[in-house]
Amino acid sequence: MKPAPPIQGNLSDHEFEEEEEEEEEADRIGVVPEDVKEGHFAVVAVFDEKPKRFVVSLGCLSHPMFLRLLELAEEEFGFRQEGPLAIPCRPSDLENIIREL
Repeated sequence: MKPAPPIQGNLSDHEFEEEEEEEEEADRIGVVPEDVKEGHFAVVAVFDEKPKRFVVSLGCLSHPMFLRLLELAEEEFGFRQEGPLAIPCRPSDLENIIREL
């Protein structure tokens, strides 16, 4: 299965905050955003650049580099995250990992 392409491009800070608030509200009431289809999940690359949101295939969970990013996310942010999973990497690095799948 091919990974889902990035759904969102770079957002302005205001747009990102609005989208993040909407996703947090959806999480509180148990609603998955429309662009997150079955077999996918949302992540946000948050390192050195503007945060960039991606919707990725569950297939990413078998990629060694993505698994390492999850370990780094746990170390930096812990397990209690709401909304899309924050990944401590550059958006361009995450795009490269997604392309390798």
